Amino acid sequence: MCAVACRLNCEQTPDRANMEIAENLKLLCSFEKSISHVCRAIGINRQQFSKYLSGVSQPSAYNLNQICDHFSIRPADLFLPADEFADRMEYRVGRPSRNSGPVSDQLFRRAFPGDRKALSRYLGYYITHCHSFSWDGYVLRAITHLFERDGLICSKTIERTHDPEEGALFLSKYDGQVSLLGNRIFLMEYQGLADDAIVETVLYPSARSQVTLLRGVTFGLSSKQRHPYVSRCVWKYIGANIDIRTALNSTGLFPLDSGRIDPKVLRILGDRPFPNELLHYDLEPHN
Repeated sequence: MCAVACRLNCEQTPDRANMEIAENLKLLCSFEKSISHVCRAIGINRQQFSKYLSGVSQPSAYNLNQICDHFSIRPADLFLPADEFADRMEYRVGRPSRNSGPVSDQLFRRAFPGDRKALSRYLGYYITHCHSFSWDGYVLRAITHLFERDGLICSKTIERTHDPEEGALFLSKYDGQVSLLGNRIFLMEYQGLADDAIVETVLYPSARSQVTLLRGVTFGLSSKQRHPYVSRCVWKYIGANIDIRTALNSTGLFPLDSGRIDPKVLRILGDRPFPNELLHYDLEPHN
């Protein structure tokens, strides 16, 4: 335990120190999904952690470091008076944990990967569909891979299209991270080739018992465009192991009436993207 923590501990009675830790831990846990989620993430027995929350006992030096790494705080912080700790937490900048990389990686740590265990059922390849921003009356079909890497759920999306009028080839690649919060899947992606766009997609399963079709909305803004892009989207699961070349050959731009798009996908997409009133989303089209 660091010198500051030791000094604070010596200046208080053990019971008082235990209660400060308990109150501060309760505040930290209030920002988490659940106490059970915290225990699983840290690797501490729930019964033992409950003793810390009730003030019955203090964490061992090892558990203290594990807890502080999870919440990106210093060990000394947990011994602060509850009011001072709350004020500090309001303005603090998280330090890196020993296992999670530089400070910049901490920005989304509380939200991503977000229920990684539950996300495992969604891993694999999808053909994604949305309305084209550049060509009216066309559906853009791409391929997205959801996979686990270094404890995070990540995404890789490839768009390969030909200009319907001039035949020019356009290639876009996006890398992102995925989180499951409640019953919604949140995907944040960055366009790596052009370095000019960030896209967010929010999905939800069409039925809890299957993941064949995921529907939702995708939206983003490019540094080269004045207006945001918004469209309903549909992801169709195609498997955990696929022939990438074959899948890529099925991507591109397709007219709505081409007959090459699954009727179920078309029904969900509707015949146009969202209207310009961006604050009034309707995930189901009006038939």
